[in-house]
Amino acid sequence: MELVIIISTITSFFSHHLIERPVVANSVSVIFAILITWFLAGTRSAAFDQEYFFQLLIVAVIALFISMIVGIVFAYHKKCSLH
Repeated sequence: MELVIIISTITSFFSHHLIERPVVANSVSVIFAILITWFLAGTRSAAFDQEYFFQLLIVAVIALFISMIVGIVFAYHKKCSLH
């Protein structure tokens, strides 16, 4: 799970830095976090079962939560820098 947190923090930082719209940045961040985690953790040669889909769902939820937190920080920073 530490790998998911690190990867999703990095992808959310860059997606919110490069993309202005928060919903699009969250979506891009979650997709890239899932793909990078999947590639780094290694794909299983076994069939996709319910446990594997549940793990992917947990990764997606964690990545979305972290991306939303980073998005809030970016929005607050932009609001404060305009004043």
